[in-house]
Amino acid sequence: MVEYFRDGCKPVGKLLLGLEVEHFITHNNGIPVTFEEIQEVMRSMQHPQDQPVLVDGMYMGYRNRTYGVSLEPACQLEISIAPRSDVPQIRMIYESYATQLCAVLAQHGLQMHTIGCHPTCAAESLPLIPKLRYEAMDEYFRTSGGHGVCMMRATASTQVSVDYFSEADFVRKYRAASLIAPMLALLTDNAPVYQGQPNHSYCVRTHVWNDVDPDRCGIIPCLMDDNFGFDAYADYILQRPLIVAKRGERTENVGRKTANEVYGANLGRSEIEQILSMFFFDVRLKSYIEIRVADSMTPRYIAAYTQLIKTIFSSPAALDGILRHYAGATVWDITDAKISVCCRGYKARIYDYPVADEIAWLLAQAKSRIPTLEERQLLNPLIELAARKKTLREVDRHDR
Repeated sequence: MVEYFRDGCKPVGKLLLGLEVEHFITHNNGIPVTFEEIQEVMRSMQHPQDQPVLVDGMYMGYRNRTYGVSLEPACQLEISIAPRSDVPQIRMIYESYATQLCAVLAQHGLQMHTIGCHPTCAAESLPLIPKLRYEAMDEYFRTSGGHGVCMMRATASTQVSVDYFSEADFVRKYRAASLIAPMLALLTDNAPVYQGQPNHSYCVRTHVWNDVDPDRCGIIPCLMDDNFGFDAYADYILQRPLIVAKRGERTENVGRKTANEVYGANLGRSEIEQILSMFFFDVRLKSYIEIRVADSMTPRYIAAYTQLIKTIFSSPAALDGILRHYAGATVWDITDAKISVCCRGYKARIYDYPVADEIAWLLAQAKSRIPTLEERQLLNPLIELAARKKTLREVDRHDR
């Protein structure tokens, strides 16, 4: 596994970013889409040159060199953009596909929602798609925490991935991402509805993920250890319950058996990727670093958020500034910061500072390092929100 991480180191150069956005799909009257209905939509949009994605023999989407379309546990539709360095181009690809998707959905009496929690239903009323991985996870999470059902069925995110160039670069970026995660969650808080009712709480997705499974969610406990790196990350996850394993094309429910117990030393690339996919830290290591704390959002906020991530993580000076600014912060401090923003929003204090001041500082750090006017303008929606000390949840739905 350490070799897998080392192979993930990219040549030093332009930072590439991957984007994944999850969407809720409902009928126009708010009734959730069914598995069969969303399969029909995806099939109708697949081009002859696209490669279908089959899982356990079932159609789950398709992909090509530019993007992929797949399904999350309760029919959330995920659009994944292949890595690129140019945020306007990422936005163009996403908006182009999303526009086509909305047109096809309308033909079926369906619509797309870009918010953090399901717009019409409580989680318990949403069935899982017929995928053994999700069935096993659902069974396991019912005893590992109090919000696994809601996490799987009724949440949707925006995830941005960044490259790392060496193990030292991974450590720097991973720690910085974990430290600013509470601020990113508040900046992108976009859940006006929770469990089918109007929501007036902050960072609901963060609250939900805080209570799913301490073994695989939140902040990895060894984050601030002196020896944190590829080996420490691998050592931690190989000794935790795996829940689901892959045997060739076959999925197997292994419950509390660890990856060490299931695979021993026989780890190929597909087994490693399966193991890594079963851990859901706020920041996740694969052959790239995946930042997972943002809610699903509309395109202009997705572009602003992606630009923010690009600017910070392509600047060694910005990363070093974050690490210096929060020097001495512990895993417990990050956890406390997450809880604080969930409870108090822009009135919270994190790392002994007012969170509003810290978000303003972070955005100023980013804006000062953006070289072009076009990219600076991309960041403006988040700057304007932060200046008003408002979350997306609190603004008019037409402004989201």
